[in-house]
Amino acid sequence: MRLLTFRDRELPATLRSRILAAHRDEWPHGYDGELEGRTWIQRPWFHPNHVVLVDDDRLIAYAGVVWKDLAHGGETYRTSGLSGVITLPAFRRHGHARRVVEAATTLIRASDADIGLLTCAPSLTGFYAAHGWEEIVGAALFGGPARAPTRVWSEAVMMGFFSDKGRAAREAFAAQPIFFDDDLW
Repeated sequence: MRLLTFRDRELPATLRSRILAAHRDEWPHGYDGELEGRTWIQRPWFHPNHVVLVDDDRLIAYAGVVWKDLAHGGETYRTSGLSGVITLPAFRRHGHARRVVEAATTLIRASDADIGLLTCAPSLTGFYAAHGWEEIVGAALFGGPARAPTRVWSEAVMMGFFSDKGRAAREAFAAQPIFFDDDLW
């Protein structure tokens, strides 16, 4: 098995289609309505990188690394995150997700990110915590259009604080609503 990282424009078409198929199976609501024919894995304006674990030409596991500048509490933070983390069902429970999340988190730590942010099912907080992500209990995360943001209710908010600026703002992220200003990654 090989662990590979690609910038969005460098991702081979065969891998792109396999990742899209896996995401479509896991999260069909992300491909409904106007998104039915989508060809992007991560929204292009989030500058995606793709961490993949492959065996020959078979996709085993995937993690997207994305970033944006996020305004919060009167400051702007370079924010990176994980998105679309998945292991294909036949390969689950063998540590493959651990490998792609570890590689993706290392990529974020090596970047100029102040903070990292991801959402996950509450049952997965321990998994991400083992990779250095911290659950921000009670965090109020809003996404969607600025004129009518929607709170993310069913998911846990996990963050990483990577720069001095980010670490200094940890309490502000726990205490004040986080407005993502557009769709969540």
